[in-house]
Formats: sequence, structure tokens, C-alpha cells
Amino acid sequence: MAYRWRSRDLTVPVTMVAVLTVSGCGVLGVLRGPEAASPAPPRPSATSAEEPTEDAAGESTAASTEESTAPSTALSTAPSTGASLAKEGWFGPTGPLHARVEMGEVERLADRSVLRFTVTSLEDQPRHTGNAFGTAAGDFGSYRIPLVDPVGGKVYHPLTDQVGTLGSKPGYYEPGVRYETVVYYPPLPAGVRTVTAITAGTAGEFTGVPVVDGTGSGGALSPTADPGGPLSPTADPGGPLSPQAGPGSTPQPGSTVSWPVREPAGQITSSVQDLYGITESPEKTTVASGGDETVGLRTDVLFAFDSDRLTARARAVLDDVAEETREKADPDRPPILIEGHTDGKGTHAYNVALSLRRAEAVRKELRARLGGAYRYRATGKGETEPVAREGGPDDEEARARNRRVEISYRVKQPTETASETEGTRADEPTTGGGRPAPFHADDGETVASRTTTKKPTGQRLRIDVKPFYRDGAYLVAVFDIVNLGPGNLGAGTGYGGDIAYIGGWYTGFSVVDPASHTVYRAVRMGPDDPRGPDDYVDPGWATFNVEPGTGNRGFFYVPAPPPGVTSVTFDAGPFGRFDDVPVR
Repeated sequence: MAYRWRSRDLTVPVTMVAVLTVSGCGVLGVLRGPEAASPAPPRPSATSAEEPTEDAAGESTAASTEESTAPSTALSTAPSTGASLAKEGWFGPTGPLHARVEMGEVERLADRSVLRFTVTSLEDQPRHTGNAFGTAAGDFGSYRIPLVDPVGGKVYHPLTDQVGTLGSKPGYYEPGVRYETVVYYPPLPAGVRTVTAITAGTAGEFTGVPVVDGTGSGGALSPTADPGGPLSPTADPGGPLSPQAGPGSTPQPGSTVSWPVREPAGQITSSVQDLYGITESPEKTTVASGGDETVGLRTDVLFAFDSDRLTARARAVLDDVAEETREKADPDRPPILIEGHTDGKGTHAYNVALSLRRAEAVRKELRARLGGAYRYRATGKGETEPVAREGGPDDEEARARNRRVEISYRVKQPTETASETEGTRADEPTTGGGRPAPFHADDGETVASRTTTKKPTGQRLRIDVKPFYRDGAYLVAVFDIVNLGPGNLGAGTGYGGDIAYIGGWYTGFSVVDPASHTVYRAVRMGPDDPRGPDDYVDPGWATFNVEPGTGNRGFFYVPAPPPGVTSVTFDAGPFGRFDDVPVR
């Protein structure tokens, strides 16, 4: 993991965030007026050695009646009888488009999957799409809507070519016209019955989007033997059935038309990634997916200061780690990698040597417990890959995080026969997960509120916390953040923390199980990228509406706590901690 961190300052330079490509966000009615004194009406919504032969809470207050109440998030309902999955919101990080999005279904074809939905502009004038459904300058005219399988722990990104995402080619949205839209994805596994679509706007996550089997290939793309590799274009683009919105045409309000579907240009590439859950305890941090796992042990637990001799407490910790490793690690996909890391004090040469000695000490203990069925490799990284920024106000905590030994391995894959899998469904509960959430028509009532003031500007913000809910193996944290003035929010305002979870807009927030004190962090899309920001299951942007008196709905996914947990503590970074947030 490279040296990457985000400041707790609420404003991130737009040049930094413009390169992010995660899609996401939520739905929120907007407050108007300088202090938004009354509620808005509801809106629908080294060196290495290998073993031989083997809140900061600022001026926070309780909820107050002198401020405006939270914007309404009333939406249309979506029963399983085929009713619409519709939300109203603002889409796109620059000059957001006010629109209603109605999700249809995902059609699973032989060579791809097709997401179908409609977009109706609620603006007064014609508006070009721009990057309304993307989150960066490079998303211009693209529909970057990841599909999350919350039970299987996968995210399916739109198919792309050298121009952009594949599917509908948008133009100008005329007010009141329903535009039928399609986006192409890699083929979804046969057992997946529902997915969650993450839109780039305040409508956020659309849970419970049905997946149905199509009757043919659709003709747009040729199948490939490699599900992660390139696909070959064909002449037939496929697409919606409604009349196309022709160049220069002006459809009438209330009519339904479709965008033309762009033919692929050159090589087509697909992307399917694991979702990585991040959990922390006083002794370790675990980053786990269905494919691999990394357990980071704090060396303050394992060793005395400046020592490579394991403490008595360390042996008990390593007993638990070894048991978990034996259960999960695949001996047929070696090695088990043990990496030592130090803080930034001391010389590089000394830190590398110390970190290698500590990694070797852990390797020997693991081998003694696991035996020769596994191969191991120990490496010393020194101070070169910190996970927290040192030298800031939380310097001691940052250095403690950086002093660690990480144990990484590939996870065993299930071996199932056809008879074992017959009749099973990928959206049924699994050992570590639950059922996928149905469509959520309403975020519910505000359960807690608090304001904070950003210094030295005096900018005041209020967070309104909503009930959290489960979506498969994950918990969805939901809240509104309202700008109380005096000025506009800066472009790219975010809430990332000082630890190295850069790329997510709410990685400075977390969820805590009050019984076990386990901390649940934002869920990451794909493995850690040492070259730049990572992608997380969150809005992809945080400030769609910037004026005083307006608000933005935020959300992010974390690993779900055990099924018996019915309330959690929400650490909202600069807004402080909220106890007893209900989990529905």
C-alpha cells in the first residue's frame, strides 16, 4: 500500500478529485433560503527473505429546532409486482441535472448484460447530459453506473471501448420527456437475481434492481472466452425499442423516446471486481474479499518498542490468526506473504532491517502453527508504505497504525458440483451475508442531527442521520448534509480521513459495533491501487448542490455487523459520534 492519505480539511482541490471515476450518490430534496428556516416540501423521489524449500468534532451540537429540518426523501414505491424503482435527484458533479430516474431491469444475455432505465429531466430548459451520470471530466457523455452484487461481493462495471461506456449515446434532455436508456455490462452469473445500481447523483443506490434472463445475445457484442478480457464488436448495436430521438428533434413533454445506441469503436473491455470489506479492532485491521485477504497486526501488540521478540500477548493473537488462516488460506495458491512495516522515525536502513526481522518472527510462529502445507515469504518494507499521515495532530495514532505486520493470502474457492448448486440462488443468504435489500422508497425519519463549523471560513454544515439498512453482506450508512452558509461549498468538498483510504468521499466516516468495538470502514471496489485513488461504494462525489440552504444525500457501504446487531455507533468525522443509530 502506497503513501496515500486525504486531509481532514473539508475541501479537496478540484484538480485532485477530477480524476476519480467511481459512480454513486443519493437522493435529497433541496432546501431553499439563506438559513433554510422551514422544511422544503417532499419531493418524489528491502529486502525480502523466502523460506527455503517451503471528530475531530468541531462545535458540534445536538439537533436544534432553530435550523431547518432535513430535506424530504420521499420516493415512489417499488413492490416486487413490477412497480417502478424511481427516484428524483440531482445528477453530475458540475452543474447537476435535476431529473427523475426510473430503473427497469437488467437483462442477462449470452454475451453481456443490459441495464434498462429511463431519465426524465425536471429542468425548465433543454439540458445536455454532460457528465450528469459520471463523476469526472473523463466521464463526459457516459453512463458510469456500477452494478453491485451485494451477496456475491462483486461489482460489474460498464463495458467500455476507446470512446467511453457502451450503450445509449445521450444528447440534450428536453423537459418532461422520458428518455429510455441502456448500458452494457459483462454477463452476470446465472444465480444473480437482483443487483444494486449506483448512480452518480443524489439518487444514489437503487437496491433491488431485478435481473431477468433474455432470449438471445441481443446482437450487439460477440462473446469472449475470457470473461475479464476484450470483446469483439459486431454490426448490430441492439438497444431500446422506443422511437429514437433524432438529431434536431424536439419530443413533446410526456412522450417516451430512446437515445441511439452507439456502435462499439475498436476493442471492448470488461471489468468485474471483488468488493473489499475493511474492519478494524485494537489489535488488527482486516481487508477481505472473496478472492484474497490481508490481516494487518499492530506491532505494538506483537513486540516491545524497538524489538523483534514476540510478547506473550502476541502468541495468543497469532493463535487466532493462524486458526483463521488455516480456515481461509488456499495452500494451492501460495505464498502466504508476511510484510513488516515501521513508522517514519529512524533511518531507512534501520527501519527496513527491523521490519524484516519482525516479519520473520511472525513467519516462524505461523509456520509452527500451520505446518509445511503452506509456503511463506517474509518481506521488510520499513517506512516506505505508511497507511496514515504522520506529523499531524494525530501523530501518535498515525505512527501506531503504520507500525504493523501484514499477513496476506489467497482465499480458498468453493468446490461445488452441479448437484450441490442445483436450485441455489446467488441472492440467497450466505455464510457472511444476508439477503439483498428491496428497493428503498424512503430513507425514513432523521434519528440524530448535529452541526459543525469549518474554520477559519466559518462555513456551517449540518448532518441529519437516517436509519441504516442491510444490503446483502453490507450495511448502508445514510445521511443528509445541509449547507447552512454563509457561502457556497467548494468544488470537491469531501469527508475523507487521514488514513490511507483515499478515493472515497466518506472514508473519514465509519460504523462501530458497540458490543465488540469492531470498526467497519468503507467498502472498496477492487484491490488497493498503489498508483492512485481507490474506488469505494459511495456517491463518487459529495457536493452536487453547493448553495446555502441546499443539501446533499450521502451514503457509503461497510461490511455488515453480525445479524443480531440492531443499532450501531456512527463516527461522522468532523460531526462527531452518534450512538444508537438503528439498523433496519
